[in-house]
Amino acid sequence: MSSEKSQLSPWFAPTGHNTELNVFNTITHSKVPFKTNGSMVTWYCCGPTVYDASHMGHARNYVTTDILRRILQSYFGYNVTFVQNVTDIDDKIILRARHQYLFEQYKKQNEHNYASSDVKAKVADAWLTYAKKNLPEPPLSMEEWPKWLAANDVTTLALTAPKVPLYIDSLNQGVEAIKLAEEANLENGEYFWSKVQEVLVPVLDSELGSTVTDPAIFRKLSAYWENDYNQDMRALNVLPPTTVTRVSEFVPEIVEYVQKIIDRGYAYPVTDGSVYFDTEAFSKAGHFYAKLEPWNKGNRELIAEGEGSLAALTGKKRPGDFALWKSSKPGEPSWDSPWSKGRPGWHIECSVMASAVLGSNVDIHSGGVDLAFPHHDNELAQSEAYHDCPQWINYFLHTGHLHIEGQKMSKSLKNFITIKEILKKFTPRQLRLSFLLQQWNSQLDFKDALLAHVLNVEQTFENFFQTVRALNIEAQGVSQQGGHVREKYGELEMQLLNDLQTAQRNAHSALCDNFNTPLVMFHIDSLVGKSNIYIREVGQKPCTRLLTEVAMWITKILQIFGLDDEGHPNAIGWSSKSSASASGSNDTMPYLRAVSTFRDRIRELSIAKAPIQEILQACDVFRDYDMAELGVSLNDRQQGPALIKLGDPQELIQARDQKIAEEQEKEAKKLKAKADQDKKYVERIMKGKVSPSEMFKLFEEFLSFDESGFPTKVRAEDGSEAEVPKSRKKKLQKEYSAQEKLHKEYLAYIEKNQQGKS
Repeated sequence: MSSEKSQLSPWFAPTGHNTELNVFNTITHSKVPFKTNGSMVTWYCCGPTVYDASHMGHARNYVTTDILRRILQSYFGYNVTFVQNVTDIDDKIILRARHQYLFEQYKKQNEHNYASSDVKAKVADAWLTYAKKNLPEPPLSMEEWPKWLAANDVTTLALTAPKVPLYIDSLNQGVEAIKLAEEANLENGEYFWSKVQEVLVPVLDSELGSTVTDPAIFRKLSAYWENDYNQDMRALNVLPPTTVTRVSEFVPEIVEYVQKIIDRGYAYPVTDGSVYFDTEAFSKAGHFYAKLEPWNKGNRELIAEGEGSLAALTGKKRPGDFALWKSSKPGEPSWDSPWSKGRPGWHIECSVMASAVLGSNVDIHSGGVDLAFPHHDNELAQSEAYHDCPQWINYFLHTGHLHIEGQKMSKSLKNFITIKEILKKFTPRQLRLSFLLQQWNSQLDFKDALLAHVLNVEQTFENFFQTVRALNIEAQGVSQQGGHVREKYGELEMQLLNDLQTAQRNAHSALCDNFNTPLVMFHIDSLVGKSNIYIREVGQKPCTRLLTEVAMWITKILQIFGLDDEGHPNAIGWSSKSSASASGSNDTMPYLRAVSTFRDRIRELSIAKAPIQEILQACDVFRDYDMAELGVSLNDRQQGPALIKLGDPQELIQARDQKIAEEQEKEAKKLKAKADQDKKYVERIMKGKVSPSEMFKLFEEFLSFDESGFPTKVRAEDGSEAEVPKSRKKKLQKEYSAQEKLHKEYLAYIEKNQQGKS
């Protein structure tokens, strides 16, 4: 890392007033003071490339960015102009749209002839082409496929070629499709087409891709997935940008931008009509190329990935130069320019759109860490060449990778989980909590242990909020009846007040230290724990005003983090269906019926002079079943009446059933442990069944014994009779004594069992 650090470019701290906030800046790879000119902050965020469903990696990036934005706005009080782009012109979009269009056209033409000889031959040829392109030493025909699978270890192949399992899966589906076609069952048609798409589209594209000329085909795909992305962000409670910029709407500005870079001597057109950025000329002019990850600027794999799969790459002066404008081939959308009918390169779009809205200097630029090189490094170079400035971005914030149970997700490997899929298992609040509990710029491993912790934290907070709301309702009732509500602070109240103030100071320090939300959540959780201790220790008359202050401050911080936007300034807890479930109903009959039934049961037990245990059991049934199913939670206290809470019936029932299951599991474990212990005891006792006087007589090597049954003679190796050696006697004596003890225990055990039977 020291050599990497030495390659870093200089960073120029912005002029402006000093603040307490320090942020991790990828330009310096360290935490630096955050400075701005006044209260305004300009922020450009790399948005989605809209060609497929958004996944958990997107959720981690955009929700985390939303948290940082909310903290700057709602905690530190900055006015943030937040610009986010949508990449709707891209090689991935072109290929996906073209493939989808060509496949749908072919399917439409042959929808009812999927079992025809022409279609089967087409699929078989496509299958073989796909295998030859993607597999090492591929089979020569589909008939050889089982033999190839048997001869190759997929796990080993995947170590050097991670996509091989994906290719094999597609080929397996192709084989299955051919079998379906042989059956010629019309009901299998749709299933057949779903199986052949992966192997068929590359051939269709090579044959007909150049004929796809309608721009609407490409716009339709990007518009669909942009809308899908926006739905996911709304579901995750991500604030909308101040403005959204689409590449397709900025093509004239991009052409002008590229021309100015050429005019400054930092770019050059080539014979096919493409334009490349001249990294060497840029460096020779005194600029620093690859500010974020200088150690990667020679990484050809990353450079090629950044150029896109449709890049021609002809006429470049050097491998590290990158496309500002791409000449379009047949089957690719195009716009007019002085160099060719073409389209923008990937990197130039963000430079142009951010500059158009935010100008020649931007406070913050953010995105996933995987974009640092080459995308963001190329953005910086283009923009500093265009504006002729040493520093276009002041702070680069890169969110960390997201792994699922230790494995990095990848769209190319198709092992990603979409946002819609994950929201079927977890709520948006739980996902946001999981991101809050990890540092924003660190790698996050989304695994069962983290989720268990998230659910525990959420339930701990919810229980605390419910308790404070219930205590407030109780205090209001006492006040309305002319009773005394505690206001005076005693020792316990002074301690809780001090705990609140300490938590507030610690949370502020944590937020100032690179938005350290995990530490903030730790301090909040600690404060909740101390508040619960206060409630238990203070007894029947807690100071509800103080508890309300604690709950309101926690609520405010959680609202700032975006865990709930529906609350008002004096809210306690996040909004949820439980807050209105029981209290909002005007139908009192179910409650009256439950109370009446409980009264009848108690009368019956009392008249029958039932044991007190049965009466207490009836009380528990009323609490755990009748009231829970009506959304009422009765929490017993050491002194005084139970604390009444209103909640969601399903949540209360689930909590009750979980508690019962845990108790049953605990009892089952206890019984099993007892049975295991008894079994081991019996096994040990049965070892003492043989009397010590008889135990050695079972072995042929011993020839004679004394009156106690202890061996005196043994058979020697030559078959003759010999005295037991002294060393052997010592060992045998230990065995004899141990068996004597076991035998006594055995006899006592038998006697005890016989007495029990009599």
